[in-house]
Amino acid sequence: MFRILAVWCFILGATAGLQQAQAQPAQTESAVATAQPEVEMADTLRQDGKIYVVVIVLLTVMAGLILYLVTLDRKVGKLEKQMRE
Repeated sequence: MFRILAVWCFILGATAGLQQAQAQPAQTESAVATAQPEVEMADTLRQDGKIYVVVIVLLTVMAGLILYLVTLDRKVGKLEKQMRE
């Protein structure tokens, strides 16, 4: 169970780090236009509402990985108990 909590904390910390890296201070429009090229794909996905599909797929994959880790941890725990006996 400790391993699961450690992995969960690592995932949360990594996502928080990514969010902080993406957050930028307010800049003037001319500075933004020269500093960052426009990302047409992201704008198109947002306009069409498909960005939500991408987010749902990513969340589904993450939930599947967490579920897999939980079941794997339980199986390993049972094997460790059998080895001790």
